Amino acid sequence: MSEPSNPALVGTPLSAYLHYAIPSVVGLLAWSAASIIDGLFIANFVGVEGLAAVNLLIPVFTVAFGISYMISIGGSVRAGKYIGEENKGAANDIFSKTVIVGFAYSLVFVVAGFAGSEILYRFLGASPALYGYMHDYFGVLLWFFPVQVLSIVYYYYVRIAGFPRLASAAIIVGTVANITLNYLLIGVLELGLQGAAFGTGVSAILMTGVLLLHKRIPDSWLEFSLVQSDWKEMLHACYNGISEFIDEISAGVITFVLNLIVIGMYGERGVAAFSVVSYSLFIGILFFFGLSEAFQAVCSQCYGARNAERIKQFLSLTVRIAAVSAMIFSGLLLVFGNVFIGFFIDSSEVGLIGVAQEFISILWPIFFFNGMNVIIIAYLTAIHRPSASAIVAMLRAFVLPLSLLYILIRFFPDIPFLAAITAGEMLAFLIAGWLLLAHRPGSLFPANRNPSN
Repeated sequence: MSEPSNPALVGTPLSAYLHYAIPSVVGLLAWSAASIIDGLFIANFVGVEGLAAVNLLIPVFTVAFGISYMISIGGSVRAGKYIGEENKGAANDIFSKTVIVGFAYSLVFVVAGFAGSEILYRFLGASPALYGYMHDYFGVLLWFFPVQVLSIVYYYYVRIAGFPRLASAAIIVGTVANITLNYLLIGVLELGLQGAAFGTGVSAILMTGVLLLHKRIPDSWLEFSLVQSDWKEMLHACYNGISEFIDEISAGVITFVLNLIVIGMYGERGVAAFSVVSYSLFIGILFFFGLSEAFQAVCSQCYGARNAERIKQFLSLTVRIAAVSAMIFSGLLLVFGNVFIGFFIDSSEVGLIGVAQEFISILWPIFFFNGMNVIIIAYLTAIHRPSASAIVAMLRAFVLPLSLLYILIRFFPDIPFLAAITAGEMLAFLIAGWLLLAHRPGSLFPANRNPSN
C-alpha cells in the first residue's frame, strides 16, 4: 500500500514511527498501571495471601496468552506484509482466519481449565490453604477468556490496519473500567479476588467493543468472513509468531520455577514480595513492548514494500529510544524502589520488605538488555525470520535463565539466584546482536530475489 495515508511507508521516519509508537506506549503503560493497581487492591484488601495466589497463577496465564499472541502477532505481521504488497484481500483473509482460530482455541482452554483446576493448583506448588484464593480468581476469569483472546486479536489487527490510536484508546477504556471496578468490587463491596477477576473480564469486553468501532471508519478494510480456505497459511502465521509464544510460555516456566525457589527459601509469603518486584519491572518492560510493537507494525509493511533503507531508519530510531529509556527506568527503580514497595507491603512486614529490596538490587540492570532483546525479536519477526527470532526468545526467556539458575543454586549458592535472570538477558543480547547483524536491513533484498513468504 503506497497511498499517502499510510505513514509506515511515507513521510519522515520519526513522525511515522511516533504515529504508531505513542499510542502503543500510552496504551501499554495504561495496561501496566491497571495491573499494578489491581495488585494494590488485592494486597491491601485481600492480603499477601491473595497476592501470592495470583502470582502463582501467572504461569498459567503466560502460557494461555502466549498462544494468543503467537496467533495474533504472527497473523498481523503477515497481514502487514500483504499491505506493503498492496494486497488487502489477502490481509483481510488472514485476519478472518486468525479470529476463527483464536476463538476456537479459547473454548478448548476454558473447558480444560474448568476440568483440571485443582490439579493445576497442586502442580503450581500451592498449598491447600491457597486453593480457595486461586479458585476465586481463576474460576471467574475462565468465563471471560474467549473475549480476552478476541481483544488481543483485534488489538493487533486494528493497529496493523492503520488505526493505532483506536487500539490504544481501547486499552485505556479497559484500564479505566478495570480500575473503577476494582474500587467498587474489591474496595467497596469486598468481593476479593472474585471481584478482581470480574473487573478484568468486564474490562476485556469493553476493550473489544471499542476495537470493533473500526467498522465505522471509512478506510477500514478489516471485515470478518467465516468462509475461508487455505488454512495452511495459519500454520505459516503461527510459525512466524512462534517467538512471541516462546517468550510468553518461557516466562511462565521461569515464573513457576522462581516461585518454587522463593517458596523453598522464604515461604509462600515470599511469593508476595516477588510479586511486588515483578510489578516494579512491569512498567518498563511493557514500555519496551510498546516500542517493539510500533516498530513491528511499520517494519512488516516496509518489508512487504521491499524498502530496506526505511527499515534501517526505523531500526536505528527504535534502538536509540530504547537505550535512553532503559537508563531512565533503571534510575527510577534504584531511587524510588523502596517507595514502590511501601505501596504493597505494610511497614510492619520488615522481613518481606527486606526480601523485596534484595530482589530489586539484583534485577535493576535488566532493563537495557531486555529492551534490546525484545526489539531484535520484533525485528526478526517483522522480516519473516521466525527461526532466528525464536532462537533469541528461547535463549533469553528459557534456556539461559534456567541453566544459570541451576548453576548458581548447585555450585554457587552464595550468589543470589535472581542474578541468573539478569545474566541470562545479557548473554542472550550477545546472540541477538549477532543475528541482527546477520539479518541487517541491507542484506534483506539481494538482487533478483523475492522476500520469503
